[in-house]
Amino acid sequence: MTDPTPDPARARFFILGLVRLSGVVLAFLGISIMAKHWIEPADIIGGAFIVMGAIEVLVVPRILARQWRSPTP
Repeated sequence: MTDPTPDPARARFFILGLVRLSGVVLAFLGISIMAKHWIEPADIIGGAFIVMGAIEVLVVPRILARQWRSPTP
């Protein structure tokens, strides 16, 4: 018999994975913008995408994990 209540840890795990994956995609988009010069100020916009992607991969998951941490009694 399955448990009727969803496990919040499982959902949080998938959210953290999606956040990291979207950060990597954003960084690759920035790299491709800088390499192909799709947009006129490619260095500025591509660099901004790379920085935002790095922040999304390195910082945002830690912030979410700290926010979701259960209080200690």
